[in-house]
Amino acid sequence: MKGSIIKHGLIVIWVLSLTGCFGVIATKPDDALTEQPQFFYVIDVDRGLKEHDKSAGKVLYLAPVKVTSQFKAKNLVFKVGDNAFQPQPDHEFFDTPEDMFTTQIQRWLQKTGLFHAVILDGSQPADLILETAVTGLYGVKIADYRPQAILEMQFFMTDNYATTDEVIFQTGLHIDIDITETTPSNVVNGWKIGFKKLLSTLEDDLSGYFSDTTP
Repeated sequence: MKGSIIKHGLIVIWVLSLTGCFGVIATKPDDALTEQPQFFYVIDVDRGLKEHDKSAGKVLYLAPVKVTSQFKAKNLVFKVGDNAFQPQPDHEFFDTPEDMFTTQIQRWLQKTGLFHAVILDGSQPADLILETAVTGLYGVKIADYRPQAILEMQFFMTDNYATTDEVIFQTGLHIDIDITETTPSNVVNGWKIGFKKLLSTLEDDLSGYFSDTTP
């Protein structure tokens, strides 16, 4: 597998090659045995060991992740033409993409040591607020185009105690993942590997931001 990063302003582009599959299968009821089986998927990543706390007590509120309308349903989506997207009816995420990404980002950031705590309850006190938008989540299945899995996310952080809502940190990450064939399992595996790279980049960018702003 080969990877490269190109940064243009707020955008990071990852180009990866991968094969493999990932999924859990559950059959439909007896009266539907002649139909296609139902597949369920998760994008599950693990940072590994938790770093020591270097947060100076900072608490981060992770707002619920927002997903653009064409990708927010549980069905996997393929791009099949210019501005044409097709949901895959027998291939779904276990949870909504919004819930799935919120849980995964919280778990990763909590292990970075950059924050004393990463909370999901907006009624609790927090020093910083991180908002996330998923603007691309699809597999490319177009004649004469390379098979790919696409993931694009935007991150915006604000200071909860500032007098204005000025964004103090922001970054945009776009990942193009080459796969051998655009199948649901290949696309999900591509998202999984790409999402881990994306969170590693986010962590590095946040670490750099705090290093530059800490007296």
